[in-house]
Amino acid sequence: MYCSHRGQAITALCWDTAALRVFIGDMGGKVSFLRAGSSKLGKGTAFVIFPVQTVTTVDSRVVQLGYLEGRLLVSSLSRCYLCDTEREKFWRVGNKERDGEYGACFCPQQQQAGLRGVTGATSHLLFCARPGSRVWEANFNGEVLSTHQFKQLLACPALPLISYKSEPQYNPGQKSSQSLAFPRLLHFGDLNLLTWTDSAIYIFTPQSGQVLLWTEVKDIVDIAVFRSELYCLHGDGHLSHLSLLPAERCVERLMRRESWTLAATVCCMFQHAIVACRARKSIPTDRLEHLKSQLSSTSQQQLISQLDEVISKLEPLDSACSSRRSSISSHESFSVLDCGIYRVISRRGSQSDEDTSSLISQSMLEEERLKEFNFAQEEEQGEHGKRETDREQTLTKIEEQDLHHQI
Repeated sequence: MYCSHRGQAITALCWDTAALRVFIGDMGGKVSFLRAGSSKLGKGTAFVIFPVQTVTTVDSRVVQLGYLEGRLLVSSLSRCYLCDTEREKFWRVGNKERDGEYGACFCPQQQQAGLRGVTGATSHLLFCARPGSRVWEANFNGEVLSTHQFKQLLACPALPLISYKSEPQYNPGQKSSQSLAFPRLLHFGDLNLLTWTDSAIYIFTPQSGQVLLWTEVKDIVDIAVFRSELYCLHGDGHLSHLSLLPAERCVERLMRRESWTLAATVCCMFQHAIVACRARKSIPTDRLEHLKSQLSSTSQQQLISQLDEVISKLEPLDSACSSRRSSISSHESFSVLDCGIYRVISRRGSQSDEDTSSLISQSMLEEERLKEFNFAQEEEQGEHGKRETDREQTLTKIEEQDLHHQI
């Protein structure tokens, strides 16, 4: 690798796990791969490194790499390229150039075949960031299907992190649009995109034209995704852990740890999720009454009154929890994702790759947004063995946990 990229800083890496290859992109635009094999000589297994092979050289610095089923996605400062690594064929994604750090990623077919109604390799999607909070959606051949615009959709308040370290703050008046450059894109969950700046994390659903959530997290350098867990590397070298949970699960965990004030605060802050009948599975009415009894009647009277109001609105467990479903009944159909989001299944007309033909969807009402997406506290390490298998609720956002102060 030293000879192939001599004098150039490495700017992007990605794995081909099937063939044990590491793709490498550098400051000068060169893309190569390094194959790793194994030797069974002696006891144990030792890795054997094969010579570096150059794939291509693009026009400018490599910003991000992605690999899926024989195709390599290369995002440079000016455009995106799709490479068939077996046939050595190359395509440009879209016709318009850009200038800056913009990411790109694949969205695997198995995550979106239900929406597309098709199977096979050509049903894979890829997404490329564009200026002004735009994202191109393209097929596996690099043909742009539509342009998604998130500038106006981002005119919604940031959701707070729920943490023992500080009281959660929520400002519903913060509603200014955001024109951003998305320097990296990651596939997250079912057809969701995750991106970040140095001060915030964003999760989108391009197919339904929604901003699932965004939250302020400072000094982010890089993020790794595992299921609903985010591992964030910060500029000072420490690593933090964020996790996504339903609001009611957050409250239930906080109550288990006897963090009564924070549990009551989350109940009141995200009451649209707490009052729904599905929340009774995690926090039945008697548990909420017990929570109220743990608050101080002298110093926390206001919080008790707010919690009383929430309890008065609780839906019984066997009620028809159809508020969200009825709101989308006029569409073709809907499905429930693993993370608990209700997604409308409908196919919009595709558009060209021109930025002027962006698809702009109406923002969710703030009440519906809080009802759908909130953040909550992650389990401590002693509880990591217990997996959350019932993901039928709203998204909630979690506390930031320092894993290491230095790497």
